[in-house]
Amino acid sequence: MDTKYYKIEEVATITGLTKRTLRYYEELELIIPKRTDASYRLYSEEDIDNINRIKDLRESLGFCLNDVKVILDLEKDFKRIFKENLKDDIMINKSINLIKKQITSIEEKELSLGKSKEKFKIALKKLEEFHRTKQEE
Repeated sequence: MDTKYYKIEEVATITGLTKRTLRYYEELELIIPKRTDASYRLYSEEDIDNINRIKDLRESLGFCLNDVKVILDLEKDFKRIFKENLKDDIMINKSINLIKKQITSIEEKELSLGKSKEKFKIALKKLEEFHRTKQEE
């Protein structure tokens, strides 16, 4: 089965990101697309999945790109540990500690987002009440 590849313009359209953003993600080594002999970027379905994962971590969960890189690197390490059935205790312990830190970070962001959500709900309620009062005048 042949792997389908996409040019940067196509990936920008598919993901809703700019070509500049995709290049920036590559500079940060968040994604590493294949290159043609003429150095054109070619993105696989897996690359697009990773880009959408990055986008989700940034937009939905509010992670900065450094945190995103840590998460993606952890996921790669995690896959590698199980794929290679590594018995390297140092690597496993390092991964365990990093995963625990990321869980804590996610929980903190969830708490913060929950507080922000409540503040917006209160503001929305007040604004709707104000608007209703203005219409009744």
